[in-house]
Amino acid sequence: MIKYYKKIFLFKVKESWFSHQYNFLDLFTLNSFLHVKNNLNPKIFAIQEDSHTLELELDQDANAIHANFSKQIRQQTKISENEGTICYFHNEIDKFVTFFNEFALKKDTYTTSKEKIIKMGNSVRLSFAENNGQILAAHSYLVDEEIGIVRHLHSATKRLDEQYDRNLIGRANKYLTVKDILHFKELGFNIFDFGGYAKDTENESLKGINNYKLLFGGKVVICNDYYSYNYWLLRKITKILCLSGKL
Repeated sequence: MIKYYKKIFLFKVKESWFSHQYNFLDLFTLNSFLHVKNNLNPKIFAIQEDSHTLELELDQDANAIHANFSKQIRQQTKISENEGTICYFHNEIDKFVTFFNEFALKKDTYTTSKEKIIKMGNSVRLSFAENNGQILAAHSYLVDEEIGIVRHLHSATKRLDEQYDRNLIGRANKYLTVKDILHFKELGFNIFDFGGYAKDTENESLKGINNYKLLFGGKVVICNDYYSYNYWLLRKITKILCLSGKL
């Protein structure tokens, strides 16, 4: 199980991933159990909310995984490799945060921080794609070695920077995802989770993200998420304040 704490307003919230271990005190604290895989106990005293994600099974032959990639992915990753793009994992948190936040600010979305990533401890892995010494794409992953699952957490590229060739960047990002998938397979992980799937969405942007993820194969699955009553109420209040523009 992966466990870490984050802050919502002045409240300290515990998030746990992939497994549920019930404790009586959970009834009175702010906590959540996300994407639970070991749901063997039907009596979980929390509010359940189901979501969806896309999972690729890694416990199959590497050739089978590669065959499930779309023709576009196979072609563009080969081109990216020939272009001299290199992909690697490195725990350079400062470099990752700087790169990701530059992208997030241009996209007008949530940023991250060194402190947030450090709080996740050894459960985070960072990967980068470079060409001619310039980072073109970066990913972060939440990993649970005990269960054998890795979940995509952050993704950023240089595609919003007009100085760079967007086609080069797009190929590098796809190449990085492929290399990440094969890396985690080699380490013995069983499941590669693409970090969510917006099922039945009418949002064109989310549809595009869904379709992009489907290019790598995998299947849509239901995620069982559980929230303590107090945390569920806090999330509801937060959403209402956000929608009203008071946050």
